[in-house]
Amino acid sequence: MKKLKLMGLLVLVVMLATLSMGFVSKASAADKWVLKGGHVAAASHAMNLTLIEMGKQMEQRTGGRVKFDVFPEAAIGGEREMIEGARIGTVDFALTTSAVLGNFVPEMKLFDLPFLFKDRDNAIRVLDGPIGQKLLDSMTAKGLIGLAFWENGFRNLTNSKRPINKPEDLKNLKMRTMENPIHLESWRTLGANPTPMAFAEVYTALQQGTVDGQENPLAIIYTTRLYEVQKYLSMTNHNYSPMVLMVSKKLWDTFPADIKTAFKELAMTNANVERGILKTDEAKYLADMQKAGLKVNYPDTALFREKVKSVYDKHSKAIGADIINQILKAK
Repeated sequence: MKKLKLMGLLVLVVMLATLSMGFVSKASAADKWVLKGGHVAAASHAMNLTLIEMGKQMEQRTGGRVKFDVFPEAAIGGEREMIEGARIGTVDFALTTSAVLGNFVPEMKLFDLPFLFKDRDNAIRVLDGPIGQKLLDSMTAKGLIGLAFWENGFRNLTNSKRPINKPEDLKNLKMRTMENPIHLESWRTLGANPTPMAFAEVYTALQQGTVDGQENPLAIIYTTRLYEVQKYLSMTNHNYSPMVLMVSKKLWDTFPADIKTAFKELAMTNANVERGILKTDEAKYLADMQKAGLKVNYPDTALFREKVKSVYDKHSKAIGADIINQILKAK
């Protein structure tokens, strides 16, 4: 009888130990995250290289609890698909343009207004300050956690017909643009014939003459080799193109405080790193494209700014006249 009781006690101890080990294993697994996310830029772009480096920093800082799998070049979907995935929790993080994000977070449509910022320094001061934080905070209600504004630089204009020095030079120029209402209206107001088109189709469309020109930051024009099928680059700097680094709120809510802090701090630190790399790269891109035969001109944008005032008048109420005026007055 004593032996039976002893055996029963041993069995109970083993069962409890096994269950305990099971719970420890499960808790340990739950404390580790391999995060999947991406963007649409080329693998050689500053944002991709910096995002990979940020992943290494997160892994080191969290003692291996957080790792990144970064997918460039729309490998897990276009920007709209990645944002939708982040909202429902099938994509962990994404780095997207504010233009596409504006379809989900209307406050981001602010950046669609042409000639909003005086220069890069002006844009960065605004985005890293209270206005930028307010915009990032507006994402939470949409199931997204906005961490920081990275950048893709200013958008500039290329075409195969002529240098653009004044708005009249845009007359009847068939321009590929993003499918964005404010962008389309701005180009029509300036006299061009804007044509929305998926980015994947742009190189061929320019090569075949389906469209005459397009507008993008220098890094995109260079890394996707659009300059090969264009003759002129006009440095209009008409739109500053911030990239918004975001995490799925569903995922965010599972993180302990130290991981949230690490995410926020590293997102901001690497925003400055990525901006610096991009600024250096842009000088090289411009020189290389000129060597390849692209003709570059620097128009006086005052006439362009004057021409698009009606776009501001039409959209200021929906976007917020106060925030627009704050930015326009910012130094």
